[in-house]
Amino acid sequence: MKTNDLIFSRQASSRLLRHLIFWLVFVAYFYYVNLMPSKPQDIWDYHTYQKAFELMIYFPISIVSVYVALYFVLPRYIAREKYVGLLFILAVFTLVYFLLALWLTFLLARLTRHLPWAELPVSFKWFQPIRYGIGLPLTSAALTTTIKLLKNMHLEEKANELLRRRKIDTELQLIKSRFQPDFLLDSLQHIFLLTLNRSDHSPEAVLKLSDLLSYVLYDNQQEDLPLEKEFQVIGSYLALKRLFHPSRLNVHVRASGHWSGYRVAPQALLSVVENCLEEALKSSSGPLTLSLELRAENGEVSLLLKCSGQAGAGMQGQRGDFRCISSRRKLDLLYHGRYQLEVTTENGQLSLSLTLDTRRSPALTTGQLLVTI
Repeated sequence: MKTNDLIFSRQASSRLLRHLIFWLVFVAYFYYVNLMPSKPQDIWDYHTYQKAFELMIYFPISIVSVYVALYFVLPRYIAREKYVGLLFILAVFTLVYFLLALWLTFLLARLTRHLPWAELPVSFKWFQPIRYGIGLPLTSAALTTTIKLLKNMHLEEKANELLRRRKIDTELQLIKSRFQPDFLLDSLQHIFLLTLNRSDHSPEAVLKLSDLLSYVLYDNQQEDLPLEKEFQVIGSYLALKRLFHPSRLNVHVRASGHWSGYRVAPQALLSVVENCLEEALKSSSGPLTLSLELRAENGEVSLLLKCSGQAGAGMQGQRGDFRCISSRRKLDLLYHGRYQLEVTTENGQLSLSLTLDTRRSPALTTGQLLVTI
């Protein structure tokens, strides 16, 4: 059995085992603290150990106080923040424990002392019941209650963390799915028109769309992908858009830097390119030139995108931001605190800069690629 299961498991066997271990340790501690010889030579006297054993008669009071605290006081008063009632109930149980310890002291005196009760020392008649009827039981109850509260806080934190992760995963899946319906419908419509017009580009469009569908259905479910794969998908997407808008769209793609070993989350880069390009096409009816540069160096992946034409003015929202950065939420989920995204527009030209911290060491090999679509 793992330590974590022993501490946090709700199974009856695990609970019984950890309670048993706790009380065995407590018994050993209880006996040890009562084993206090008055002088060094008493350590060899069996009466020293007999006296410590006699004081074990008070041990049941600590057991009662612990379970009363855990299963009555904690859920009914502390958890519900009934602090006035808590003070009252603590006073009641303190009195009960003291009276119980006083009765056990009287019983112990009858069994081990040969003096009348009135002639017994005050330390035995009163200090001993106070110590073992008030001090030790309340200390034991406070210690176990604190442990129980810390355990509950840890379990609650884990449950909240699990809910947060599920919420993030659900939101991320919804964000990922946004790429599919509109784009697929638009692509099928354009491919239908290309086929209807008997265009020579129809087979190429079908192949590019097939690559994108494979990416969406399979690669998109992975935690991360090689940077080369994401770049290939971006190229297929841009080539497909170029086929659909041959008279309006010019695309130039450039990639450079260290590539081997770099991995990015699916659609981390594609969503930014797709959102900006789709919005640019909707915002302007004139020709557009899209320049894209992808770099990988020093453990970072940088995407530089420039869109020239009349797209820039139409893409600015009411809050001074661009609708093309709707993918920022996805970046927050995938690269929280590890990305920088800047969008500016000047003289009708939109400029976007995205830097991702991939936490990867740069490879030793370098290369440079220049692609014109």
